[in-house]
Amino acid sequence: MEEKKLHIIKNVGKMYLRFGIRSVTMDDVASEFGISKKTLYQYFNDKADLISQVLDYYLENPLFDLNDRKYGNPIDRFFALRSHIISILKYFNNNIEFDLKKHYPQLYKKVHKAKRERIFTSTVTNIQEGIEEGLYRTDLDAELIAKLQVGRMLYTLNTEYEIFTDSEMVSIDLFDKVTEYHIYAICTEKGIEYYKEQLNKVQNEDKN
Repeated sequence: MEEKKLHIIKNVGKMYLRFGIRSVTMDDVASEFGISKKTLYQYFNDKADLISQVLDYYLENPLFDLNDRKYGNPIDRFFALRSHIISILKYFNNNIEFDLKKHYPQLYKKVHKAKRERIFTSTVTNIQEGIEEGLYRTDLDAELIAKLQVGRMLYTLNTEYEIFTDSEMVSIDLFDKVTEYHIYAICTEKGIEYYKEQLNKVQNEDKN
């Protein structure tokens, strides 16, 4: 992919996170990158094509991978996810999925399916590795837990269903409580002690 086009795709994704999809026009994109609309349309047929290519890029190159071993053991990775979420919450616009569902339903279905599959497979892998390392209980049904995680992430933690408010959704406290609920259900005593130690560290860092 041409470098300029890739640069646009990556950074338009950030614009969507900050302002929402509907409010970012092709004029806004052209202005942001200092190019004419004619040049922009050499890369993308229309706004729908731009959105589609941005989504495809981030589906293939997710901003965070729960199973990346560089983040440490399976519990450490939840804290890496926590740090990632904190960085996203600084500019996240909750209207993105609403905009997709209302104005680009096919793209919404594609994203929803990809998220469902990623949450499921990453949770199964995390459970399996946690069991191997003695952090999670050996009697767990990894696929059942993964399905519960899918429901939690895509439905419970979705303002569309009005279970939590917008203000609750942008609070890291909610993530901590949901993670704790999950961890205490799956961990061995060793895992719970390790989790508590790490949580205490990051919460102290938050205060400083």
